[in-house]
Amino acid sequence: MINDIIEIKLNDSTYSARLDMGAIAEAQNNLQKFKTNIGVVEMLDQVKEDNYLVVNNLIIESIKRCHPKLKDENILENMKLHDKNRIVAYVFELMSVALPTEEDDKKKQVE
Repeated sequence: MINDIIEIKLNDSTYSARLDMGAIAEAQNNLQKFKTNIGVVEMLDQVKEDNYLVVNNLIIESIKRCHPKLKDENILENMKLHDKNRIVAYVFELMSVALPTEEDDKKKQVE
């Protein structure tokens, strides 16, 4: 089994977070207000472009997968601008533990 949960520290709060299909779907749904039919690849490319709307949605929805009772506002109040680089790094970490790698693909082909 893959451990796809990471720990995220925002301000004085620590959260568990998981970037899974549910988190991605919710982020896509939230982003529909601004851009119709945004795809997963496009969302992940937007993280590289420092699109904070996408970054915030992915972080918030990933945290809510592990803490479903939290509201967006509860998480947003701990997301400080001076931590923006660390927040973007958390999204990249979430992607690295959640998304399949070329090695995973090679293992599936062998099996």
